[in-house]
Amino acid sequence: VVLPDGDAPPVVPIASAGGRPGKLVRPAAASIGWTAALLQPPLRDPRRRMPRTARPKDFGDTLAVGERFRFDVTFGGNNAGLAEAEIVALEADPRGGPPQGAPILRIEGHARTSGIVSLLATVNDDMTTLVDARSGATIWSQNVLEYSGWSPVGYKKRVTTSAYEGRGQVRIVDTKDGKSRKQLKHAPLDTFDPLAVMAWVRAQPLVPGERIKAHVIDGTTLMRIEVETHPAGPMERMPSVGKALGLGKNDAVRITGTMTRVDAFDQPLRGKRVFTMRAWLSADARKIPLAMESDMWVGALRLELSSYDPPRQAGAATDAARGQPGAARK
Repeated sequence: VVLPDGDAPPVVPIASAGGRPGKLVRPAAASIGWTAALLQPPLRDPRRRMPRTARPKDFGDTLAVGERFRFDVTFGGNNAGLAEAEIVALEADPRGGPPQGAPILRIEGHARTSGIVSLLATVNDDMTTLVDARSGATIWSQNVLEYSGWSPVGYKKRVTTSAYEGRGQVRIVDTKDGKSRKQLKHAPLDTFDPLAVMAWVRAQPLVPGERIKAHVIDGTTLMRIEVETHPAGPMERMPSVGKALGLGKNDAVRITGTMTRVDAFDQPLRGKRVFTMRAWLSADARKIPLAMESDMWVGALRLELSSYDPPRQAGAATDAARGQPGAARK
């Protein structure tokens, strides 16, 4: 007697033209025993399943310790603050070396408001992310958001900690003014945190006309990011630091994309706005983000590169990704 397989449905519905359910297709292999009995009559399986998402290719060797970016933030053309991100250090796994453990990279980000925005409230946002030094996959992330002055969100301090447990499972602890809420979120396999997803985009070949897709958890919100690469060309407004980096007028690659709030099955949430974004990266191998624009929750934001520090340990991440002994001590 052959027991039925509970992982996959014995009957697969095929949609016909117009979106109406089509005929039911039986499995190619012959069914016997209880499985054959369940197919009489054929049943339509209504269960929803997680989408099959390809695991992203390893990109940890593109992350170099010491690389640092600083941006000026403008909101509606007015100075709104600054933001920065840095690949801080290569750390050893507490479990030891391979195969028990693997080296990890620490990425930190910081943003704060100033200028006209700070007249109402001062916002400080600190982000810390740990990623696998070989694959670049997010392991753990924490976002600390603090408001001083008028708070438009109803809380003064929010700490969101996310532990990526693998296989599309993220455990989140969201604390607002000391009140914690825990949730277990299911997400596609290509899900990153905000800092890691920017590193993932930089690691892509960025071939003109190519479209790439990934997912990101911002706080507790799951979003699908779709990006399209355009040919290199003149940038509308090259940052002044671009000349110091040896970039010419046409040495910029423009990418455009959308950010869509989705559920665990990668379906867009009804009634939720789809956000658009644009970014310019240097056309050389460094792929330095020169400017980013987005119409996120608070309106149109622009981040423009004001300072760039090159890596101080260019080979550390690569050595760790290859599992060379002592790489974490460099």
